[in-house]
Amino acid sequence: MSQIKAIKYHVLRDTKKPVVMADDTRFDRKRNRDLFENRIAFVSLLWHPAGQLYCGLTAFNNDIFVRFDPRKEEFTSLRYQDVAEEFEVKIHRSLCLASDGAIYGATATLYTLDRRLETPGGAIFRFCPRSGKIEKLCIPVRHDYPQTITLDEERKLIYGMTQPVFKFFVYHLDSGEVEDYDYMGSITHISALDDDGCYWGTWDAVKHNLFKYDPRTRKIMYFNHGLPEGVRFADIMYRGAGPIDCMINGQDGFLYIGTTGGTFCRLDPRSGRVTYLGRPHPTKRLPGLALLDKRRILMSGGDEEGGFLAIYDRKTGGFEHLGEIVDTKTGKRLYRVHDLCLSGDHRTAYIAETDVSSRSGYLWACKLGV
Repeated sequence: MSQIKAIKYHVLRDTKKPVVMADDTRFDRKRNRDLFENRIAFVSLLWHPAGQLYCGLTAFNNDIFVRFDPRKEEFTSLRYQDVAEEFEVKIHRSLCLASDGAIYGATATLYTLDRRLETPGGAIFRFCPRSGKIEKLCIPVRHDYPQTITLDEERKLIYGMTQPVFKFFVYHLDSGEVEDYDYMGSITHISALDDDGCYWGTWDAVKHNLFKYDPRTRKIMYFNHGLPEGVRFADIMYRGAGPIDCMINGQDGFLYIGTTGGTFCRLDPRSGRVTYLGRPHPTKRLPGLALLDKRRILMSGGDEEGGFLAIYDRKTGGFEHLGEIVDTKTGKRLYRVHDLCLSGDHRTAYIAETDVSSRSGYLWACKLGV
């Protein structure tokens, strides 16, 4: 039987008092300095083969990219604020690793719509861990900001979906070309590629149906169905967002999906058929999926102090519940899961925490006995 051996949270910065994220002064250093400097959330995680964890944050002072050293348990700012514009305040499910060790990312925002035309739009950037250099590559969609990107290194493509207008784009790393497919009506938390290199997402503001983009033809196939109970699970992340909380390639010919309603599904890319596999925990949100081995998928989700870890066994079709995410020493509970990342040896699961009303989000480390 698998287990969680120990759980520990790590604090990067924390607010001195509870604050409202919707406060219109959040971009104003002078009027709300504590919120501007300290109010953060962990929203994107990436394990690097060099043994470091890269973290994308929400942070109003633009310090949104940090590295965590697991051995020293120390954070290092990667100084994104040195190249940022005012509205780049998140790296939201938008960190991708290339085979040469470089990291690709994209910047998101939290502006209100009355300021939209003031903004240039979010950037795709490349970070070199050896040099520490951040290079902005392009702004793929004017005024809008990528909420999520997916790297296809083989074809040298970066896919993305933007917010607040839900647009879909394809960025060509070699030429700098951007294919802008404009408004899709829906958005995923993060998407994935199938074994043929096709990108899967959702479209239609009401039904949140599936779509598939084929890079060989540069055409989109629009399906007239979505996920089981997908319409009911829409709007849970934020207004207009679709039901896909996480999607990964299972390396077995299928894509696996965690939904915002907390359910788990399997997508067959050959037919577009979606199969309901179950619910690992009685809460909303399932944004964390990772391949534990050839047989098992580690998953993390939960909402409003219901954070948990579980395992899905593809051979038996069963779930193994590992437990809720509660700090071993203090009893503090993780509030809302946003991302999951495994260490290189798969012995530690890192969880990104967001949207806590009484404090900043923390980075949680769960030692596994799996």
